[in-house]
Amino acid sequence: VAGREEAVVLAERIEGLPEDYRTVIVLRNLERLPFEEIATRMGRSRGACQMLWQRALERLRAEISTG
Repeated sequence: VAGREEAVVLAERIEGLPEDYRTVIVLRNLERLPFEEIATRMGRSRGACQMLWQRALERLRAEISTG
């Protein structure tokens, strides 16, 4: 039960992120796509997607810890 509650909280926190952050987290962490594919889908460079993903994870961690 606790695991389900944590999953719900995580999903809510992800939903509250800006769209680009949500997209990169879903593509990388849930769909497990390589950065090259994410870059193609998002119309960005590989490096830009990696930085976006890092920023998105930092923001998500901050949201969860304050939450």
